Amino acid sequence: MAMLLAGCASTPSRAPKVDDDKTAHGPDPIPRAIRRQLGSMAATDAATHAALLDFYDRRHDEPAWFDAETHEPHPVSGRFLDYLAAIDQQGLSRRNIIDSTDWAALQTPGARQPAALAHQEVVLSRAFLQLAHDIDRGRVSGKPMHSESPPDPSDIDYGARLTTAVNNADPGRILDALPPEHARYRQLVAALAHYRAIQTAGGWPRIAAGPTLSAGMHDPRVAALRERLRIGGDLGAASAVANTANRYTPRLADAVRHFQRRHGLHADGRVGPDTLNAVDVPVAARIDTLALNLERWRWRWMPDDFGDRYIAVNIPAFALRAVDHGMTRLRMKVIVGSSRDNRATPVFGDRMRYLIFRPFWNVPHHIAVDEIIPHARRDPTYMAHHGYQIVRAFGPHATPLAVTPSHLAAVVAGRLQVRQAGGSGNALGLVKFMFPNRHAVYLHSTPASRLFNRSQRDLSHGCVRVANPVALARFALAGRGDWDTPRIEQAMHQDTRRRVNLAAPLPVYLMYWTAFVNADGVNFRRDLYGRDARLRQALAALPANSDHGPSVHADVRGTAVR
Repeated sequence: MAMLLAGCASTPSRAPKVDDDKTAHGPDPIPRAIRRQLGSMAATDAATHAALLDFYDRRHDEPAWFDAETHEPHPVSGRFLDYLAAIDQQGLSRRNIIDSTDWAALQTPGARQPAALAHQEVVLSRAFLQLAHDIDRGRVSGKPMHSESPPDPSDIDYGARLTTAVNNADPGRILDALPPEHARYRQLVAALAHYRAIQTAGGWPRIAAGPTLSAGMHDPRVAALRERLRIGGDLGAASAVANTANRYTPRLADAVRHFQRRHGLHADGRVGPDTLNAVDVPVAARIDTLALNLERWRWRWMPDDFGDRYIAVNIPAFALRAVDHGMTRLRMKVIVGSSRDNRATPVFGDRMRYLIFRPFWNVPHHIAVDEIIPHARRDPTYMAHHGYQIVRAFGPHATPLAVTPSHLAAVVAGRLQVRQAGGSGNALGLVKFMFPNRHAVYLHSTPASRLFNRSQRDLSHGCVRVANPVALARFALAGRGDWDTPRIEQAMHQDTRRRVNLAAPLPVYLMYWTAFVNADGVNFRRDLYGRDARLRQALAALPANSDHGPSVHADVRGTAVR
Protein backbone atom coordinates (compact mmCIF):
# COMPACT_ATOMS: atom_id res chain seq x y z
CA MET A 1 0.00 0.00 0.00
CA ALA A 2 1.69 3.17 -1.19
CA MET A 3 0.07 5.38 1.44
CA LEU A 4 0.81 9.11 1.30
CA LEU A 5 -1.36 10.77 3.90
CA ALA A 6 -2.42 14.41 4.03
CA GLY A 7 -0.69 16.30 6.80
CA CYS A 8 1.76 13.44 7.13
CA ALA A 9 3.47 13.06 3.77
CA SER A 10 6.05 15.70 4.63
CA THR A 11 6.55 14.41 8.17
CA PRO A 12 9.85 12.54 8.23
CA SER A 13 9.84 9.00 9.54
CA ARG A 14 11.70 9.23 12.80
CA ALA A 15 12.96 6.87 15.46
CA PRO A 16 11.44 8.15 18.69
CA LYS A 17 13.68 8.47 21.70
CA VAL A 18 12.69 6.17 24.54
CA ASP A 19 14.12 6.49 28.05
CA ASP A 20 12.94 3.63 30.25
CA ASP A 21 13.52 5.61 33.44
CA LYS A 22 12.31 9.06 32.44
CA THR A 23 10.06 10.19 29.57
CA ALA A 24 8.06 13.23 28.64
CA HIS A 25 4.92 11.14 29.08
CA GLY A 26 5.35 10.45 32.78
CA PRO A 27 5.49 7.18 34.63
CA ASP A 28 2.54 5.42 32.92
CA PRO A 29 4.06 2.35 31.22
CA ILE A 30 1.40 2.22 28.46
CA PRO A 31 2.50 5.36 26.57
CA ARG A 32 6.13 4.28 26.89
CA ALA A 33 5.27 0.85 25.51
CA ILE A 34 3.31 2.34 22.61
CA ARG A 35 6.17 4.71 21.78
CA ARG A 36 8.60 1.80 21.90
CA GLN A 37 6.33 -0.24 19.62
CA LEU A 38 6.16 2.62 17.13
CA GLY A 39 9.92 2.83 17.11
CA SER A 40 10.29 -0.85 16.28
CA MET A 41 8.12 -0.84 13.12
CA ALA A 42 11.03 -1.14 10.71
CA ALA A 43 8.95 -3.04 8.12
CA THR A 44 6.33 -0.28 7.82
CA ASP A 45 6.71 2.19 4.97
CA ALA A 46 7.72 5.74 5.84
CA ALA A 47 4.35 7.37 5.07
CA THR A 48 2.36 4.88 7.15
CA HIS A 49 4.91 5.17 9.95
CA ALA A 50 4.61 8.96 9.85
CA ALA A 51 0.80 8.71 9.96
CA LEU A 52 0.96 6.45 13.02
CA LEU A 53 3.44 8.74 14.77
CA ASP A 54 1.22 11.74 14.07
CA PHE A 55 -1.88 9.88 15.31
CA TYR A 56 -0.24 8.90 18.61
CA ASP A 57 1.51 12.27 19.02
CA ARG A 58 -1.93 13.86 19.04
CA ARG A 59 -3.05 11.33 21.65
CA HIS A 60 0.13 11.74 23.75
CA ASP A 61 0.66 8.02 23.14
CA GLU A 62 -2.54 7.08 24.96
CA PRO A 63 -4.21 3.92 23.57
CA ALA A 64 -7.17 4.31 21.22
CA TRP A 65 -8.41 0.72 21.06
CA PHE A 66 -7.85 -0.26 24.72
CA ASP A 67 -8.77 1.26 28.08
CA ALA A 68 -5.73 2.93 29.62
CA GLU A 69 -6.85 2.01 33.15
CA THR A 70 -8.22 -1.53 32.84
CA HIS A 71 -6.05 -2.54 29.83
CA GLU A 72 -9.13 -4.19 28.31
CA PRO A 73 -10.35 -3.64 24.72
CA HIS A 74 -12.80 -0.84 24.03
CA PRO A 75 -16.03 -1.82 22.21
CA VAL A 76 -14.60 -0.12 19.11
CA SER A 77 -11.94 -2.86 18.96
CA GLY A 78 -14.56 -5.58 18.75
CA ARG A 79 -16.48 -3.71 16.08
CA PHE A 80 -13.35 -3.32 13.97
CA LEU A 81 -12.47 -7.00 14.37
CA ASP A 82 -16.02 -7.97 13.35
CA TYR A 83 -15.64 -5.79 10.25
CA LEU A 84 -12.32 -7.41 9.42
CA ALA A 85 -13.79 -10.88 9.87
CA ALA A 86 -16.29 -10.15 7.08
CA ILE A 87 -13.93 -8.26 4.75
CA ASP A 88 -13.79 -11.17 2.31
CA GLN A 89 -17.29 -10.07 1.24
CA GLN A 90 -15.54 -7.14 -0.48
CA GLY A 91 -12.98 -9.33 -2.23
CA LEU A 92 -10.24 -8.62 0.32
CA SER A 93 -8.65 -10.93 2.87
CA ARG A 94 -8.27 -10.36 6.59
CA ARG A 95 -5.03 -12.35 6.41
CA ASN A 96 -3.52 -9.61 4.25
CA ILE A 97 -4.27 -7.09 7.00
CA ILE A 98 -3.51 -8.90 10.27
CA ASP A 99 -1.49 -12.10 10.52
CA SER A 100 -2.92 -15.18 12.22
CA THR A 101 -0.86 -14.82 15.42
CA ASP A 102 -1.99 -11.25 16.04
CA TRP A 103 -5.53 -12.16 15.04
CA ALA A 104 -5.67 -14.95 17.63
CA ALA A 105 -4.24 -12.67 20.34
CA LEU A 106 -6.77 -9.96 19.55
CA GLN A 107 -9.63 -12.44 19.98
CA THR A 108 -8.58 -13.11 23.57
CA PRO A 109 -10.77 -11.19 26.06
CA GLY A 110 -9.51 -9.50 29.21
CA ALA A 111 -6.70 -7.20 30.26
CA ARG A 112 -3.28 -7.06 28.57
CA GLN A 113 0.18 -6.54 29.91
CA PRO A 114 1.63 -3.18 28.75
CA ALA A 115 3.89 -4.68 26.08
CA ALA A 116 1.12 -6.88 24.63
CA LEU A 117 -1.37 -4.03 24.77
CA ALA A 118 1.02 -1.69 22.95
CA HIS A 119 1.70 -4.26 20.24
CA GLN A 120 -1.97 -4.98 19.65
CA GLU A 121 -2.83 -1.28 19.82
CA VAL A 122 -0.41 -0.40 17.03
CA VAL A 123 -1.39 -3.51 15.03
CA LEU A 124 -5.03 -2.34 15.03
CA SER A 125 -4.18 1.24 14.03
CA ARG A 126 -1.87 0.07 11.28
CA ALA A 127 -4.52 -2.43 10.10
CA PHE A 128 -7.15 0.31 9.90
CA LEU A 129 -4.86 2.50 7.78
CA GLN A 130 -4.02 -0.35 5.44
CA LEU A 131 -7.61 -1.54 5.13
CA ALA A 132 -8.86 2.01 4.49
CA HIS A 133 -6.37 2.33 1.64
CA ASP A 134 -7.10 -1.12 0.22
CA ILE A 135 -10.86 -0.50 0.19
CA ASP A 136 -10.43 2.97 -1.24
CA ARG A 137 -7.62 2.47 -3.79
CA GLY A 138 -6.97 -1.27 -4.14
CA ARG A 139 -4.00 -3.35 -3.12
CA VAL A 140 -1.98 -2.72 -6.28
CA SER A 141 -0.88 0.62 -7.65
CA GLY A 142 -0.95 2.13 -11.12
CA LYS A 143 -2.28 4.89 -13.35
CA PRO A 144 -5.95 5.86 -13.41
CA MET A 145 -7.97 5.52 -16.58
CA HIS A 146 -9.07 9.13 -16.68
CA SER A 147 -7.30 12.46 -16.71
CA GLU A 148 -9.72 14.47 -14.62
CA SER A 149 -7.23 14.13 -11.79
CA PRO A 150 -8.43 11.62 -9.20
CA PRO A 151 -7.55 12.33 -5.58
CA ASP A 152 -3.84 11.83 -5.13
CA PRO A 153 -3.13 9.39 -2.28
CA SER A 154 -1.21 12.22 -0.60
CA ASP A 155 -4.50 14.17 -0.48
CA ILE A 156 -6.41 11.37 1.25
CA ASP A 157 -6.07 11.65 5.02
CA TYR A 158 -6.60 8.11 6.24
CA GLY A 159 -5.15 9.21 9.58
CA ALA A 160 -8.09 11.59 10.03
CA ARG A 161 -10.44 8.73 9.25
CA LEU A 162 -8.70 6.63 11.91
CA THR A 163 -9.24 9.42 14.46
CA THR A 164 -12.91 9.67 13.53
CA ALA A 165 -13.35 5.89 13.68
CA VAL A 166 -11.97 5.52 17.21
CA ASN A 167 -13.66 8.68 18.50
CA ASN A 168 -17.05 7.63 17.16
CA ALA A 169 -16.49 3.97 18.03
CA ASP A 170 -17.79 3.00 14.57
CA PRO A 171 -14.97 1.95 12.19
CA GLY A 172 -17.39 0.17 9.88
CA ARG A 173 -19.28 3.35 9.05
CA ILE A 174 -16.05 5.15 8.16
CA LEU A 175 -14.77 2.27 6.05
CA ASP A 176 -18.10 1.72 4.30
CA ALA A 177 -17.91 5.28 2.97
CA LEU A 178 -14.68 4.55 1.09
CA PRO A 179 -15.54 2.11 -1.77
CA PRO A 180 -16.48 3.35 -5.26
CA GLU A 181 -20.02 4.68 -5.40
CA HIS A 182 -20.92 3.02 -8.70
CA ALA A 183 -23.94 0.72 -8.61
CA ARG A 184 -22.00 -1.84 -10.65
CA TYR A 185 -19.41 -2.10 -7.88
CA ARG A 186 -22.14 -2.74 -5.30
CA GLN A 187 -23.69 -5.34 -7.58
CA LEU A 188 -20.39 -7.20 -7.74
CA VAL A 189 -20.06 -7.06 -3.94
CA ALA A 190 -23.52 -8.64 -3.65
CA ALA A 191 -22.60 -11.24 -6.29
CA LEU A 192 -19.44 -12.15 -4.38
CA ALA A 193 -21.46 -12.66 -1.18
CA HIS A 194 -23.89 -14.89 -3.09
CA TYR A 195 -21.12 -17.03 -4.58
CA ARG A 196 -19.39 -17.35 -1.21
CA ALA A 197 -22.70 -18.62 0.19
CA ILE A 198 -22.82 -21.19 -2.63
CA GLN A 199 -19.28 -22.25 -1.74
CA THR A 200 -20.17 -22.56 1.97
CA ALA A 201 -23.14 -24.75 1.04
CA GLY A 202 -20.85 -27.14 -0.85
CA GLY A 203 -20.61 -25.61 -4.31
CA TRP A 204 -22.15 -27.25 -7.35
CA PRO A 205 -21.77 -30.70 -8.93
CA ARG A 206 -19.40 -31.50 -11.77
CA ILE A 207 -20.86 -32.77 -15.03
CA ALA A 208 -19.18 -35.82 -16.51
CA ALA A 209 -17.78 -35.70 -20.03
CA GLY A 210 -19.86 -37.17 -22.80
CA PRO A 211 -21.71 -36.39 -26.01
CA THR A 212 -23.40 -33.03 -26.53
CA LEU A 213 -26.65 -32.77 -24.58
CA SER A 214 -29.72 -31.31 -26.29
CA ALA A 215 -33.47 -31.15 -25.78
CA GLY A 216 -35.25 -34.52 -25.95
CA MET A 217 -32.24 -36.62 -24.96
CA HIS A 218 -32.10 -39.03 -22.03
CA ASP A 219 -28.75 -39.09 -20.27
CA PRO A 220 -27.68 -39.94 -16.68
CA ARG A 221 -25.77 -36.60 -16.57
CA VAL A 222 -28.98 -34.58 -16.86
CA ALA A 223 -29.77 -34.78 -13.12
CA ALA A 224 -26.38 -33.25 -12.22
CA LEU A 225 -26.80 -30.60 -14.92
CA ARG A 226 -30.24 -29.70 -13.57
CA GLU A 227 -28.83 -29.32 -10.05
CA ARG A 228 -25.91 -27.24 -11.32
CA LEU A 229 -28.27 -24.84 -13.10
CA ARG A 230 -30.54 -24.62 -10.07
CA ILE A 231 -27.66 -23.66 -7.76
CA GLY A 232 -26.37 -21.14 -10.27
CA GLY A 233 -29.78 -19.47 -10.55
CA ASP A 234 -30.48 -20.40 -14.16
CA LEU A 235 -33.26 -22.89 -13.34
CA GLY A 236 -36.05 -22.23 -10.84
CA ALA A 237 -36.30 -24.51 -7.83
CA ALA A 238 -39.77 -25.70 -8.86
CA SER A 239 -38.52 -26.79 -12.27
CA ALA A 240 -35.59 -28.56 -10.70
CA VAL A 241 -37.84 -30.58 -8.41
CA ALA A 242 -40.53 -31.27 -10.97
CA ASN A 243 -38.13 -32.89 -13.46
CA THR A 244 -36.27 -35.68 -11.71
CA ALA A 245 -35.89 -38.02 -14.67
CA ASN A 246 -32.80 -37.99 -16.85
CA ARG A 247 -34.65 -36.32 -19.72
CA TYR A 248 -33.32 -33.11 -21.24
CA THR A 249 -36.54 -31.08 -21.28
CA PRO A 250 -37.27 -27.87 -23.21
CA ARG A 251 -37.37 -26.05 -19.84
CA LEU A 252 -33.86 -27.30 -19.12
CA ALA A 253 -32.73 -26.15 -22.57
CA ASP A 254 -34.07 -22.66 -21.75
CA ALA A 255 -32.06 -22.69 -18.52
CA VAL A 256 -28.95 -23.66 -20.48
CA ARG A 257 -29.55 -20.73 -22.84
CA HIS A 258 -29.76 -18.43 -19.84
CA PHE A 259 -26.48 -19.83 -18.54
CA GLN A 260 -24.89 -19.41 -21.98
CA ARG A 261 -25.95 -15.76 -22.18
CA ARG A 262 -24.43 -15.10 -18.76
CA HIS A 263 -21.14 -16.60 -19.91
CA GLY A 264 -20.91 -15.08 -23.38
CA LEU A 265 -21.50 -18.37 -25.19
CA HIS A 266 -23.58 -19.16 -28.25
CA ALA A 267 -27.06 -19.54 -26.72
CA ASP A 268 -28.27 -22.66 -28.54
CA GLY A 269 -29.52 -24.56 -25.47
CA ARG A 270 -27.09 -27.41 -26.10
CA VAL A 271 -24.33 -28.54 -23.74
CA GLY A 272 -21.36 -28.98 -26.03
CA PRO A 273 -17.65 -28.73 -25.12
CA ASP A 274 -17.59 -24.93 -24.57
CA THR A 275 -20.71 -24.90 -22.41
CA LEU A 276 -19.58 -27.97 -20.48
CA ASN A 277 -16.23 -26.30 -19.73
CA ALA A 278 -18.03 -23.21 -18.41
CA VAL A 279 -20.48 -25.25 -16.35
CA ASP A 280 -17.61 -27.16 -14.75
CA VAL A 281 -15.63 -24.10 -13.59
CA PRO A 282 -15.51 -24.47 -9.77
CA VAL A 283 -17.27 -21.89 -7.64
CA ALA A 284 -13.89 -20.98 -6.07
CA ALA A 285 -12.63 -19.87 -9.49
CA ARG A 286 -15.73 -17.72 -10.02
CA ILE A 287 -15.16 -16.14 -6.59
CA ASP A 288 -11.58 -15.36 -7.60
CA THR A 289 -12.77 -13.65 -10.80
CA LEU A 290 -15.28 -11.55 -8.87
CA ALA A 291 -12.59 -10.49 -6.39
CA LEU A 292 -10.21 -9.49 -9.22
CA ASN A 293 -12.87 -7.31 -10.82
CA LEU A 294 -13.64 -5.66 -7.48
CA GLU A 295 -9.94 -4.87 -7.23
CA ARG A 296 -10.15 -3.20 -10.64
CA TRP A 297 -13.03 -1.05 -9.44
CA ARG A 298 -11.01 0.05 -6.41
CA TRP A 299 -8.19 1.26 -8.67
CA ARG A 300 -10.47 4.22 -9.51
CA TRP A 301 -9.27 3.89 -13.10
CA MET A 302 -12.52 5.54 -14.13
CA PRO A 303 -14.01 8.81 -12.95
CA ASP A 304 -16.53 8.77 -10.12
CA ASP A 305 -18.90 10.36 -12.61
CA PHE A 306 -18.88 8.94 -16.14
CA GLY A 307 -20.69 11.99 -17.47
CA ASP A 308 -24.27 12.61 -18.52
CA ARG A 309 -23.69 10.91 -21.87
CA TYR A 310 -20.99 8.36 -22.63
CA ILE A 311 -20.08 5.22 -24.54
CA ALA A 312 -18.75 2.17 -22.69
CA VAL A 313 -17.15 -0.85 -24.36
CA ASN A 314 -16.50 -4.00 -22.34
CA ILE A 315 -13.72 -5.71 -24.28
CA PRO A 316 -14.08 -9.31 -22.96
CA ALA A 317 -17.87 -9.13 -23.42
CA PHE A 318 -17.59 -7.83 -27.03
CA ALA A 319 -20.31 -5.34 -26.12
CA LEU A 320 -21.00 -1.60 -26.30
CA ARG A 321 -23.48 0.51 -24.34
CA ALA A 322 -24.41 4.12 -25.07
CA VAL A 323 -25.76 5.84 -21.96
CA ASP A 324 -27.72 9.08 -21.71
CA HIS A 325 -28.47 10.47 -18.22
CA GLY A 326 -28.36 7.06 -16.58
CA MET A 327 -30.42 5.28 -19.24
CA THR A 328 -28.84 2.83 -21.66
CA ARG A 329 -30.05 4.01 -25.05
CA LEU A 330 -28.07 1.59 -27.22
CA ARG A 331 -26.59 -1.87 -26.89
CA MET A 332 -24.67 -3.52 -29.66
CA LYS A 333 -22.13 -6.18 -30.44
CA VAL A 334 -18.57 -5.17 -31.17
CA ILE A 335 -15.43 -6.80 -32.54
CA VAL A 336 -12.24 -6.15 -30.59
CA GLY A 337 -8.53 -6.74 -31.03
CA SER A 338 -7.24 -10.24 -31.46
CA SER A 339 -5.77 -12.02 -28.46
CA ARG A 340 -2.93 -13.12 -30.74
CA ASP A 341 -0.03 -11.30 -32.40
CA ASN A 342 -0.01 -8.32 -30.04
CA ARG A 343 -3.29 -6.95 -31.41
CA ALA A 344 -5.15 -6.50 -28.13
CA THR A 345 -7.48 -3.53 -27.79
CA PRO A 346 -5.96 -1.29 -25.11
CA VAL A 347 -7.83 -0.29 -21.96
CA PHE A 348 -8.21 3.48 -21.88
CA GLY A 349 -10.68 6.32 -22.13
CA ASP A 350 -10.86 9.46 -24.19
CA ARG A 351 -13.39 11.87 -25.69
CA MET A 352 -14.98 11.45 -29.09
CA ARG A 353 -14.79 14.76 -30.94
CA TYR A 354 -15.86 14.12 -34.54
CA LEU A 355 -16.97 11.53 -37.09
CA ILE A 356 -15.51 10.85 -40.52
CA PHE A 357 -17.82 9.45 -43.17
CA ARG A 358 -16.18 7.31 -45.85
CA PRO A 359 -12.80 7.48 -44.10
CA PHE A 360 -9.41 6.53 -45.47
CA TRP A 361 -7.71 3.68 -43.65
CA ASN A 362 -4.17 4.71 -42.88
CA VAL A 363 -2.59 1.27 -42.79
CA PRO A 364 -0.12 0.75 -39.95
CA HIS A 365 3.38 0.01 -41.21
CA HIS A 366 3.55 -3.53 -39.84
CA ILE A 367 0.23 -4.47 -41.46
CA ALA A 368 1.32 -3.00 -44.78
CA VAL A 369 4.61 -4.92 -44.69
CA ASP A 370 3.24 -8.21 -43.34
CA GLU A 371 -0.11 -8.45 -45.11
CA ILE A 372 -0.40 -6.10 -48.11
CA ILE A 373 2.99 -5.76 -49.80
CA PRO A 374 3.49 -9.56 -50.22
CA HIS A 375 0.14 -9.76 -52.08
CA ALA A 376 0.99 -6.68 -54.18
CA ARG A 377 4.30 -8.19 -55.26
CA ARG A 378 2.59 -11.38 -56.40
CA ASP A 379 -0.40 -9.70 -58.07
CA PRO A 380 0.01 -6.29 -59.80
CA THR A 381 -3.76 -5.71 -59.62
CA TYR A 382 -4.09 -6.44 -55.89
CA MET A 383 -3.69 -2.85 -54.67
CA ALA A 384 -6.20 -1.37 -57.12
CA HIS A 385 -8.69 -4.19 -56.57
CA HIS A 386 -8.75 -3.53 -52.79
CA GLY A 387 -8.53 0.26 -52.97
CA TYR A 388 -5.01 0.52 -51.54
CA GLN A 389 -2.91 3.54 -52.44
CA ILE A 390 0.71 4.47 -51.90
CA VAL A 391 1.22 8.01 -50.56
CA ARG A 392 4.13 10.06 -49.31
CA ALA A 393 2.34 10.92 -46.06
CA PHE A 394 -1.09 10.37 -44.58
CA GLY A 395 -3.58 13.18 -45.06
CA PRO A 396 -6.93 13.77 -46.79
CA HIS A 397 -5.26 15.57 -49.69
CA ALA A 398 -2.33 13.21 -50.27
CA THR A 399 -1.72 12.34 -53.94
CA PRO A 400 -1.60 8.60 -54.72
CA LEU A 401 1.62 7.35 -56.36
CA ALA A 402 2.03 4.63 -58.94
CA VAL A 403 2.26 1.08 -57.62
CA THR A 404 5.80 0.15 -58.72
CA PRO A 405 8.38 -2.24 -57.30
CA SER A 406 10.47 0.71 -56.12
CA HIS A 407 7.51 2.30 -54.35
CA LEU A 408 6.62 -1.02 -52.73
CA ALA A 409 10.21 -1.28 -51.51
CA ALA A 410 9.96 2.28 -50.16
CA VAL A 411 6.87 1.29 -48.18
CA VAL A 412 8.79 -1.59 -46.62
CA ALA A 413 11.65 0.80 -45.79
CA GLY A 414 9.20 3.22 -44.16
CA ARG A 415 9.71 6.06 -46.66
CA LEU A 416 6.20 5.77 -48.13
CA GLN A 417 2.82 4.83 -46.66
CA VAL A 418 -0.17 2.72 -47.65
CA ARG A 419 -3.75 3.85 -47.21
CA GLN A 420 -7.08 2.45 -48.35
CA ALA A 421 -9.54 4.74 -50.12
CA GLY A 422 -12.96 5.29 -48.59
CA GLY A 423 -15.83 3.16 -49.77
CA SER A 424 -17.86 0.05 -49.12
CA GLY A 425 -14.78 -2.18 -49.20
CA ASN A 426 -12.73 -0.05 -46.79
CA ALA A 427 -11.61 -1.95 -43.70
CA LEU A 428 -13.00 0.85 -41.51
CA GLY A 429 -16.39 0.66 -43.17
CA LEU A 430 -18.32 3.82 -43.94
CA VAL A 431 -17.91 5.80 -40.72
CA LYS A 432 -15.15 6.27 -38.17
CA PHE A 433 -15.77 7.61 -34.66
CA MET A 434 -12.76 9.74 -33.74
CA PHE A 435 -11.26 10.26 -30.29
CA PRO A 436 -7.59 10.99 -31.13
CA ASN A 437 -5.31 8.98 -28.87
CA ARG A 438 -1.77 7.67 -28.70
CA HIS A 439 -2.93 4.10 -29.41
CA ALA A 440 -4.47 5.05 -32.79
CA VAL A 441 -7.49 2.97 -31.74
CA TYR A 442 -11.04 4.05 -32.65
CA LEU A 443 -14.58 2.82 -33.14
CA HIS A 444 -15.63 2.22 -36.73
CA SER A 445 -18.01 0.27 -38.92
CA THR A 446 -16.95 -2.71 -41.01
CA PRO A 447 -17.89 -4.35 -44.31
CA ALA A 448 -17.53 -7.79 -42.66
CA SER A 449 -20.87 -7.70 -40.82
CA ARG A 450 -21.15 -11.51 -40.83
CA LEU A 451 -18.46 -11.67 -38.13
CA PHE A 452 -20.92 -10.29 -35.57
CA ASN A 453 -22.68 -13.66 -35.65
CA ARG A 454 -19.74 -15.23 -33.82
CA SER A 455 -19.79 -15.47 -30.02
CA GLN A 456 -16.01 -14.92 -29.72
CA ARG A 457 -15.20 -11.71 -31.56
CA ASP A 458 -11.53 -10.88 -30.91
CA LEU A 459 -10.80 -10.48 -34.61
CA SER A 460 -9.52 -6.95 -35.28
CA HIS A 461 -6.07 -5.37 -35.33
CA GLY A 462 -6.96 -3.42 -32.16
CA CYS A 463 -9.73 -1.01 -33.16
CA VAL A 464 -13.34 -1.65 -32.14
CA ARG A 465 -15.78 -2.48 -34.95
CA VAL A 466 -19.42 -1.69 -34.18
CA ALA A 467 -22.44 -3.66 -35.35
CA ASN A 468 -24.84 -0.71 -35.77
CA PRO A 469 -22.87 2.32 -36.95
CA VAL A 470 -25.95 4.30 -37.99
CA ALA A 471 -27.48 4.11 -34.52
CA LEU A 472 -24.17 4.97 -32.88
CA ALA A 473 -23.67 7.95 -35.21
CA ARG A 474 -27.17 9.14 -34.36
CA PHE A 475 -26.35 8.90 -30.63
CA ALA A 476 -23.01 10.70 -31.06
CA LEU A 477 -24.55 13.51 -33.14
CA ALA A 478 -27.65 13.90 -30.97
CA GLY A 479 -26.66 17.47 -30.09
CA ARG A 480 -26.66 18.28 -33.80
CA GLY A 481 -30.35 18.42 -34.62
CA ASP A 482 -29.60 18.47 -38.34
CA TRP A 483 -28.19 14.93 -38.34
CA ASP A 484 -31.00 12.37 -38.45
CA THR A 485 -30.90 8.80 -39.74
CA PRO A 486 -31.52 9.62 -43.45
CA ARG A 487 -28.77 12.23 -43.48
CA ILE A 488 -26.32 9.88 -41.73
CA GLU A 489 -27.04 7.12 -44.24
CA GLN A 490 -26.65 9.57 -47.10
CA ALA A 491 -23.25 10.69 -45.79
CA MET A 492 -22.14 7.07 -45.48
CA HIS A 493 -23.01 6.27 -49.08
CA GLN A 494 -22.03 9.42 -50.92
CA ASP A 495 -18.76 9.51 -52.85
CA THR A 496 -16.86 12.07 -50.78
CA ARG A 497 -15.09 11.92 -47.45
CA ARG A 498 -16.68 14.17 -44.83
CA ARG A 499 -15.80 15.22 -41.27
CA VAL A 500 -18.61 16.17 -38.85
CA ASN A 501 -17.82 17.61 -35.43
CA LEU A 502 -19.87 16.59 -32.38
CA ALA A 503 -21.84 19.25 -30.55
CA ALA A 504 -19.76 18.44 -27.44
CA PRO A 505 -17.00 15.93 -26.68
CA LEU A 506 -18.42 12.52 -25.78
CA PRO A 507 -16.55 10.30 -23.27
CA VAL A 508 -15.61 6.84 -24.53
CA TYR A 509 -14.40 4.13 -22.15
CA LEU A 510 -12.74 0.92 -23.36
CA MET A 511 -12.86 -1.31 -20.29
CA TYR A 512 -11.95 -4.81 -19.22
CA TRP A 513 -14.53 -6.56 -17.03
CA THR A 514 -14.50 -10.35 -16.86
CA ALA A 515 -17.29 -10.30 -14.24
CA PHE A 516 -20.28 -7.98 -14.13
CA VAL A 517 -24.00 -7.96 -13.35
CA ASN A 518 -26.83 -7.24 -15.79
CA ALA A 519 -30.48 -8.21 -16.23
CA ASP A 520 -29.48 -11.86 -16.75
CA GLY A 521 -27.66 -11.96 -13.41
CA VAL A 522 -23.95 -12.43 -12.71
CA ASN A 523 -21.95 -12.61 -15.94
CA PHE A 524 -18.49 -14.06 -16.53
CA ARG A 525 -16.28 -13.72 -19.58
CA ARG A 526 -13.06 -15.31 -20.75
CA ASP A 527 -9.85 -13.57 -19.68
CA LEU A 528 -9.24 -12.57 -23.26
CA TYR A 529 -5.83 -10.95 -22.90
CA GLY A 530 -4.59 -12.56 -19.67
CA ARG A 531 -5.11 -9.40 -17.64
CA ASP A 532 -6.83 -11.32 -14.84
CA ALA A 533 -3.86 -13.67 -14.72
CA ARG A 534 -1.36 -10.79 -14.46
CA LEU A 535 -3.41 -9.06 -11.77
CA ARG A 536 -3.61 -12.31 -9.83
CA GLN A 537 0.18 -12.63 -10.03
CA ALA A 538 0.64 -9.04 -8.84
CA LEU A 539 -1.58 -9.67 -5.83
CA ALA A 540 0.17 -12.94 -5.06
CA ALA A 541 3.54 -11.12 -5.14
CA LEU A 542 2.47 -8.88 -2.25
CA PRO A 543 4.07 -9.99 1.02
CA ALA A 544 1.64 -10.72 3.83
CA ASN A 545 0.42 -7.61 5.69
CA SER A 546 2.28 -5.43 3.19
CA ASP A 547 1.88 -1.65 3.11
CA HIS A 548 3.19 -1.53 -0.47
CA GLY A 549 1.21 -2.36 -3.57
CA PRO A 550 3.20 -3.35 -6.67
CA SER A 551 2.67 -1.50 -9.90
CA VAL A 552 0.75 -3.59 -12.41
CA HIS A 553 1.87 -3.61 -16.04
CA ALA A 554 0.30 -0.75 -17.97
CA ASP A 555 -1.77 -2.98 -20.21
CA VAL A 556 -3.51 -4.37 -17.12
CA ARG A 557 -4.49 -0.93 -15.89
CA GLY A 558 -5.31 1.77 -18.40
CA THR A 559 -4.60 5.29 -19.55
CA ALA A 560 -6.38 8.56 -19.35
CA VAL A 561 -9.52 10.21 -20.62
CA ARG A 562 -8.57 13.61 -21.97
